[in-house]
Amino acid sequence: MLEWLAPALGFVLLEGALGITTKLAFRGIDWRQLLLWVTVAYVLLAAGFVAIGGESLPLGAGAGWAALSGLFAAGGLWVFFVALGRGEASRVVPVTAAYPVVTVVLAAIFLSEEINAPTVAGTVLVVAGVAILSRD
Repeated sequence: MLEWLAPALGFVLLEGALGITTKLAFRGIDWRQLLLWVTVAYVLLAAGFVAIGGESLPLGAGAGWAALSGLFAAGGLWVFFVALGRGEASRVVPVTAAYPVVTVVLAAIFLSEEINAPTVAGTVLVVAGVAILSRD
């Protein structure tokens, strides 16, 4: 029923902590070096999936979308690190948390998902929050 809720809350917790750990890391290293550490973590996680779960890299249906997803995830993390290197975590993280607005629009276009009144209201609130936070 709500099998997605625990991992979604885990995402919120981990992404929220990421802003803080990133700023702390920047006290001693730059964003390029941090990206290398993140890559090490991804490689170890993937190796664990292979070793424990016997996973393999699929090349069939969905592989292209998976590769593009990987590029988007890596690129998003890259520009997130750059933003955090230049701004305050308390401003950068909430502004970057507006990405669901893009998801809502793209889901309507590419997945034929319905945009209803609550979705529009929530999206407007997110955009308003970003506008407030991005002001000096």
